[in-house]
Amino acid sequence: MFERVRRFQEFLVESGFSRNVLALPAPKTLLIEDFSAKDEAGTVVFARTVVEPEIVEVSRDLFASGHYNLAVHNAFKAVDNFVRTKSGSGQSGTSGMRVAFNNKEPKLVWSDRTNDAERDEQEGYSHIFAGAMLGIRNPVTHEFGWVSDEQTALELLVVAQHLLRKAKVAYRP
Repeated sequence: MFERVRRFQEFLVESGFSRNVLALPAPKTLLIEDFSAKDEAGTVVFARTVVEPEIVEVSRDLFASGHYNLAVHNAFKAVDNFVRTKSGSGQSGTSGMRVAFNNKEPKLVWSDRTNDAERDEQEGYSHIFAGAMLGIRNPVTHEFGWVSDEQTALELLVVAQHLLRKAKVAYRP
């Protein structure tokens, strides 16, 4: 029964009917300050591990309420929006990441790419960012329940957090 309710709620959010749903208090909220509580839902691990404000803000309550798919969706959407804004490319998703981080004419870099290691980092992260949009963000956006367990959700939230941190230290060449 709970799974059917969760899928219905995800449908409402993804269909744009979420304003009324999300205006209601979440069935369970996460108190970040309480690290000592015994919690089988993984919220203590979440609070200790997922700390970037942009990721926490959009995924914490969804994760704590068991809406793992939506939590991951929102985290990768936050990464996508951050990169689009910082790069100024106006593109999102896989193509936006390729435009932002490509090795030939990147909008964002981590170095001046004067040696092989720096060029390899740029190219590698370009693939990682684009791959994350294609292989994670797209499935969680288009498939209900693609992420249905807390362990997978935590792993993917950590990936989103790493990408966001990497994007934060990138700069325009």
